[in-house]
Amino acid sequence: MSSDIAIKVENISKCFSIYQKPQDRLKQAVYNQFQRFLKNQSKQYYREFWALKDVTFEVNKGETVGIIGRNGSGKSTLLQIICGTLNPTSGRVHTNGRIAALLELGSGFNPEFTGHENIFLYGTVL
Repeated sequence: MSSDIAIKVENISKCFSIYQKPQDRLKQAVYNQFQRFLKNQSKQYYREFWALKDVTFEVNKGETVGIIGRNGSGKSTLLQIICGTLNPTSGRVHTNGRIAALLELGSGFNPEFTGHENIFLYGTVL
């Protein structure tokens, strides 16, 4: 990776398994164990939700990038993958330097402060 590139995201995809009931998670785990012996078509007790599909971009050093979109469009998922707190289903992320999540939901976010004030508060703590 070139030294001019701070973040390089290559073909990132993220799929979440959505279970209808908590018992379905157990059924899936047990069924997968028996599947090895039966060698049949695998049955799924979940539905797939693709939060990201084949996302690719580069951010050069000194650049500022904003990620905008509707609720549920994958913004937070992408940022968590870049920071390393979430693993992608496929693809790769290369970072050159230190990456830190400034505003993770529920960790240090003060609802009485503005977004700007929260960023400065968390940046001071770092």
